[in-house]
Amino acid sequence: MRDRHDEGVRLAADGDFAGARSVLEEVLAVASGTERAQVLLNLAHVVDLTGDRERAVALMSEALPLADEALRPLVVAARADLLPWLDRWDEAWQDVEAALTEAPDNVALHHSRLGLLMMAGRLDEAIDEAAVAIDLAERDTPEYLESLHTGLAQALLGRAWVHHAETRLPEALADLDQAAELGVEPLTGAIAAVRARVLATGGQYAEAAEVAQAALAHELEPPMLASVHATLAEVTSGTGDLAGADDHLALARELSAAVGDTGSEAVALLSSARLAYLASDVERATALYDEAEALVADDPRRLAVCLHGRAALCVLTGRAPEALGLADRALALLGTATPLELVAVHQVRGSAYEALGEFAAAEACYAEAAAGCEVAGLWHASLGMAWWRTDALVRRAAAVTGDERRAISLRALDLGLPAALAAEAVRQRFPHGPLRERWVALASAPATRSAFLAIRAVEDPALAAEYIDHLAGAVSLHTTAAVSREELMSLPLPPDGGFDLPPRVRADPAIPSTLDGWIDVAEQRYGFGVRSASVVRSW
Repeated sequence: MRDRHDEGVRLAADGDFAGARSVLEEVLAVASGTERAQVLLNLAHVVDLTGDRERAVALMSEALPLADEALRPLVVAARADLLPWLDRWDEAWQDVEAALTEAPDNVALHHSRLGLLMMAGRLDEAIDEAAVAIDLAERDTPEYLESLHTGLAQALLGRAWVHHAETRLPEALADLDQAAELGVEPLTGAIAAVRARVLATGGQYAEAAEVAQAALAHELEPPMLASVHATLAEVTSGTGDLAGADDHLALARELSAAVGDTGSEAVALLSSARLAYLASDVERATALYDEAEALVADDPRRLAVCLHGRAALCVLTGRAPEALGLADRALALLGTATPLELVAVHQVRGSAYEALGEFAAAEACYAEAAAGCEVAGLWHASLGMAWWRTDALVRRAAAVTGDERRAISLRALDLGLPAALAAEAVRQRFPHGPLRERWVALASAPATRSAFLAIRAVEDPALAAEYIDHLAGAVSLHTTAAVSREELMSLPLPPDGGFDLPPRVRADPAIPSTLDGWIDVAEQRYGFGVRSASVVRSW
């Protein structure tokens, strides 16, 4: 019957599961002992491939007492792979742990243990387990290596998502680097998609856009494809293009809805609602929050995002007390909130307190949000919080007089001017092209406006003149005229390493200006260069 058994295995390999099952059942009828255990195991694999998982487990259970020392770990491992799908994860875990005490170097058991850890979300342990299994497989059973490399890449990919959600961005990128090094081709697109998401969250918009486009070159499942478009929406909105972001989010929502991924669909709706809020379209934002809330009623974290968004709308429409109530409910739902979640909620709470004239409470909320940005290393969010707080302080200063007004105005200047100098200098992080110009024209513009408001509040015309000279010392492309391809091609290419930082601008190159001191503060506070050490005379 050995030939018939081999024929059944061959038929299964060829995809003829009905034929394989028929032949193997014929062999099983006359097999005994260890031979019967092997037939039961092979028949179980075929039965599982036809979708009858419970029958497959029953066949493996029958094989266990018949299996010899060499076959038993394979049966335990195969059975453990199926048990969790029957809501019997604990049983699978106990079986594998017990079998490993008898065969601690068995790769099949370690492979199953890896899968069980991944199912349980114990990703740190899963990654360690994969490393052990790969080491054993390289020594004894190389046929397992491809599957183990894939498993390790998936654990790493999953942990990168977790680190991203916790705003532990360097750790997420490290996991993605390690996953990419494994060279698992089917996961290349997914790794790029997650990397783009992490980079966008960290404000590395230029690199995020490039990696997202690279991800789109791969065949992605609809949920991952939706994630890429959500990332591109974050990049475009973060650089000032709200309409472009809305287009990406509409596509992300369609892709999510098509496969019934209500979680991703809700995320796209919430992001679209935020864009509507930023455009002061209260009616559309409210409608989008209504849609999203219907999808996330059983998801506390996403429901919290809905409440936070509604709180922002309440501030916008003059209902500050209601906004505070919604923001507090959002915080309660979040429990242990991530830095980004805390930043968002405290920013809205600060706006509500400011609208109520409770300026000290507002500033406390803004300060807490700013601290969250700093802890998480979110430099771009820190810049945004700085100009937001500057505007709030300028408004507060306008309501008082004397020494109090002067002190508040100086505080606004200390926040606003370094942030504006840093925001304008961020152009150096973008390659030359539309994304860079959008940043200069749209994303950094609010910070520049806030800096001028703060300078006006402290009544320092000399500093205003120096700041104008400073801004004039950096070139940005703004044109409404059509430019032919031939004209563009005639322009010199930028240097390989990008342009150097622009020089400092002074009325007398030999004498440092007041603005020089502020440039030094900005570079120290935000950790990157604003202007080079070279100096030119102002016009």
